[in-house]
Amino acid sequence: MTIPATVLKVLDDWNVNYQLTDDEDTFQLMQGNRITHYSSKLARVVFLKDSIGKVQVVMPSNRILDLNRLSLQCGRQFNAIALTDLVKLKQKLGVEDFPALPQITQIDSLVDSHLLNEDQLFLTSGDNQEWIKLPADAFKSLTSSSTIGDYTVPLPIPSYQQSPAQDLEDTHAAINQFTPLRIKQRLSETLDLPPLPETARRIIELRVDPNADTTQLANIVELDPGMAAQVVSWARSPYYGVKGEIKSVEDAVIRVLGFDLVINLALGLSLGRTLSVPKHGPQGYQSFWQQAVVTAALMGELARLMPAKQRPNTGTAYLCGLLHNFGYLILGHVFPPQFSLINRHIEANPHINRSLIEKYLIGLNREQVSSLLMQQWRMPEEVVVALRNQHNPAYDGEFNVCANLLHIATRSLRTFGFGDGANESPTDEIFESLNISADSARTVTENVLAKVDDLNELVGMLSK
Repeated sequence: MTIPATVLKVLDDWNVNYQLTDDEDTFQLMQGNRITHYSSKLARVVFLKDSIGKVQVVMPSNRILDLNRLSLQCGRQFNAIALTDLVKLKQKLGVEDFPALPQITQIDSLVDSHLLNEDQLFLTSGDNQEWIKLPADAFKSLTSSSTIGDYTVPLPIPSYQQSPAQDLEDTHAAINQFTPLRIKQRLSETLDLPPLPETARRIIELRVDPNADTTQLANIVELDPGMAAQVVSWARSPYYGVKGEIKSVEDAVIRVLGFDLVINLALGLSLGRTLSVPKHGPQGYQSFWQQAVVTAALMGELARLMPAKQRPNTGTAYLCGLLHNFGYLILGHVFPPQFSLINRHIEANPHINRSLIEKYLIGLNREQVSSLLMQQWRMPEEVVVALRNQHNPAYDGEFNVCANLLHIATRSLRTFGFGDGANESPTDEIFESLNISADSARTVTENVLAKVDDLNELVGMLSK
């Protein structure tokens, strides 16, 4: 492996006593055959800006950068630098990732004091394949002109390590703490969330009816002209490549989409209309639905890779993917004043799983509140469990298959730079539990992403 020239120049100019990681060092940084993102010895750099200018914050990867704490100490209000600007900077410097060396970019640097407690530190060399090990004194010399401060907080305990019964208590505590008085006064067991739409209620009833047929489904969908038009347009999409004209919902069900796909698509459409995507934040309406549709498509493909006796219903897997980020809408609906702050912190901590950031800021995350709402709406238990446990690679309880598939799907997409969130890799164990090979999962992910342009037509229908 080769250290990028810009990084090597800094190390040489400063006469840094460094080493490339050996097998023992790498083992210490590995967890399930992947570099762990949460280590006190692993230094990360985050780029921020305000009206005055840019700064870079060097921090341990196992802590959250707290923008409120940073603002109190610096007297400035920072936001994350846009991803497109960071890509340009990487190209200019000839690196794939930014080493936590302030001299590389020559931007004013702030160093979190917790890094200085370690006897040695690890940082990326800039090529995403090699890691540099620095003794503490070498790192301190490199940060001698930086501003040292206490800018970070520890990661909270992941929600999946607590009982699901705690979710309701966490939700009420967050609502009581953060929501306006007018919402508190209306708060009841429904958590001030909208009731299940009538169309969705009928679809759920049909979904559990073993004698349901395509005519009944078409009749329900056709009661909603907008939904009917979207289902027919979906079947006409180039993604399916069907010859001939699709003239009706029943035609779309029988000839193209199938009963399970249409019933889950219609359910997702109906539920999605109950909450509007917030205007502020890293996801707009189009990108929210794009992530939902692509994840749903991949969930269906991953399910087909499993042995027939073990695989879940493909339609259920698809629905889990379509709704996997539904909690994003709920947070924006229930916590509008805090929603902007949450998104600012997610953008400023790209290496941290967003569920941990939400847990720290408001005491619960989108997975907890979305699973509660799905329970309230009496959605299938597989969906409730999958949404809540999608970040838990060790979950092996009841209805674990869709939860494990969702864990793989979102992370496989992030491997290719699709979607938002930390770039985490699935463990070997979770692939083995589902009898799916990592190579086959990678292949179907590539295939789905190759069809993103066709899927975007479907996204456009959902996001109208």
